[in-house]
Amino acid sequence: MPHGHCQVCLGYFAISDCQVLPCGHGGCKYCLGQIFDTFTNMGNCWMCRQEYHRSGAHRVHLELVDSKVANFHNTIEGLEKMDASVPSISVTRASTRIKRTVDEINCDNEIAVSLRQAIADFDDRIVPVFIRVEAQAKDVEQLQKQLTCAQGKAKTFDDVCENSQKKDALIIALRSELDRSDKEGRQAVSVTESLTAAYLASKRQNELDTEEKKRLEHDNRDLRRLLECHAKSAQSRKDKIQALKHEITKLKQRNETLEETQSSVLDETLSTFPLNDYVDETFPSSSSSSARPTSPSEHFRNKSYRSSRLSQVTNELSESEVDVNFDFGMPGPGFSSDWKMSSTTKSKKRKAASLNFPIPLDKRGRPMVSVQTGPVRLRRVP
Repeated sequence: MPHGHCQVCLGYFAISDCQVLPCGHGGCKYCLGQIFDTFTNMGNCWMCRQEYHRSGAHRVHLELVDSKVANFHNTIEGLEKMDASVPSISVTRASTRIKRTVDEINCDNEIAVSLRQAIADFDDRIVPVFIRVEAQAKDVEQLQKQLTCAQGKAKTFDDVCENSQKKDALIIALRSELDRSDKEGRQAVSVTESLTAAYLASKRQNELDTEEKKRLEHDNRDLRRLLECHAKSAQSRKDKIQALKHEITKLKQRNETLEETQSSVLDETLSTFPLNDYVDETFPSSSSSSARPTSPSEHFRNKSYRSSRLSQVTNELSESEVDVNFDFGMPGPGFSSDWKMSSTTKSKKRKAASLNFPIPLDKRGRPMVSVQTGPVRLRRVP
């Protein structure tokens, strides 16, 4: 059974009688028991001087085997793995190792019986191999003798012809093999060319796809910017419409206030103004029927009609819903129109307007004669 060496008393003890400290140093349990104090149960390692408690010392729970026994088991395992395919150098090493193991072994009869069985098995498997090798060596010697005789007979014409026929058959076989190799080579070249062409086509297609992807990404960025611009414009337009709605509401309130004020003033002043104050005497006309008197009620009725018309336009503007969807029907990026209104159309419209208008105007749209506007009783809405 293996023993441990105590570094304190320099004695040899069984593994069960040895203890090890946490630092790795150890010795027999008798020496370790003396380094710990009786009251504090503390002690210092005699090698590294580290302080430990008595409970830190523990046994070595290992099953150590004698090196001779381990060498014996390894030799047996190596012999069991040997067969006829093992080279001769391994056989020589195995023989040497077996001899060394037999010299070192000093054990009971059971191990000796196992060793004898392994050696007998080794002899049963290896000796026949050497016998076959010896027989093969004899066959080789006989073949060498036959070869010498054949070389002597090869000098004759028959041997030369026979050898030539064998060579012809070999040449035919080699030619067929060469043709087959050439055919396979051509097929390999064809496959390589087709694969190269496919690779180039795939590479070109990949480049085209990459360019198309870049172009689409560029177009996508442009469209996104355009969409953002349209969204900002729509939001701005909404804000303007909302501001206009508030402004119109204020104007309506002011207009209603003015109407109420003017109605009250009108009721108070109807009795004080004569009817002739509302006759347009200075309005130019070719006939006497064009100038007609205007009553105060008609005058303010027209005023009320204009106010109601303003309210109607305001309601239509407030009730209308502005469609800000610019995705449908919008032209693409870079669209421009070259259409222009011709000067003839403009002149025709201007002439038609001048003919239909009751007051003669000059080319700048200003009246050419004096115009009677009547009494100023209205306020313009800013």
